[in-house]
Amino acid sequence: MTRSAIPFTPVKRRAFLGGLAGAAAALGLAACGVSDSGDDEKDTKESKGGKEGGEQGTRSIKTDNGTVTVPTKPERVIACENWDTLMLLDLGIVPIGIPDGIANAAALPADVYQKLRDVKTIGVAGTPNSQAIGALKPDLIVDQFYKDKTAPLKTIAPVAYYNWSDSGALWYEQLDKIADAVNRRDALTDAKSEYRRRLAEVKGAYAQQIAKTTWAPLSGGQNGAFFLGSPLLTVMRDLGLKIGAKIAKDESGFVQKSYEELEILDDCDVLLYPQLFDGKAPALTQQLLDNKVWKGVRAVKAGHAFPIQHYTVGSYRWANGAVDEIEKILKKL
Repeated sequence: MTRSAIPFTPVKRRAFLGGLAGAAAALGLAACGVSDSGDDEKDTKESKGGKEGGEQGTRSIKTDNGTVTVPTKPERVIACENWDTLMLLDLGIVPIGIPDGIANAAALPADVYQKLRDVKTIGVAGTPNSQAIGALKPDLIVDQFYKDKTAPLKTIAPVAYYNWSDSGALWYEQLDKIADAVNRRDALTDAKSEYRRRLAEVKGAYAQQIAKTTWAPLSGGQNGAFFLGSPLLTVMRDLGLKIGAKIAKDESGFVQKSYEELEILDDCDVLLYPQLFDGKAPALTQQLLDNKVWKGVRAVKAGHAFPIQHYTVGSYRWANGAVDEIEKILKKL
């Protein structure tokens, strides 16, 4: 989704279409021993005796690739995609293997970058390196995008695959599934609670500004195009912000438009566009910002077009960062 930024795999409508600047760079990962039984046993069914004969027990979980036997509480987890990586961090797990390119200081908050900077990489997203994965001795592999590529990795470790590419699921729905796979529901409960607390705090403090304004998120695209929408919309709606620019109520992905259609933004009082954590806009978004048609948009002329670094929300850490940034904007209105 960005060139110099953290690359995200595109997800179809209502899911994450992922992409700060509009280039779709993917992240690949590996899988762990999948049970192809496909039976409908209870997700949390547990048994004694771990795969390696240690004290760690196992449990059966339902995935989109059948029922899989996984460790009761996995510790050595591989993330096949950038989204997987950020979700695992929400759950208190630093993956032992991540896709190439995610540990990018310009694309990540400093605290997230510090956690990932020394993690081993396992190939680019969509092209998992089985040798690199095997060398890390994982006990679980998490994947949401590359079913065919990660299925063979079940000879290394169990693969928990949850289809996000075309499922229509939102990020927090996928995160619930990942929490089940790694048996970290308590951590997810804490993350949700903090998010809800911050939502209530900001909604209460800025009720007047929220009530009187209309908002839209957008980013630059290739060949004179821009994208309306972002996973950021989930947070904007949770804050009670009115969404304009004819963005559908169930839309949380990216809808491509041409520069000639920028007038669709004229009902908006506030516009949000992506910014990297080094303070620069992604290249394609910068092209949009430099265009004279953009400079004539009503909200832009009013000085109400704002950069936001947590533009591609995919975890509660990211969602809370977005709430913080939107709060700063609300203070200015």
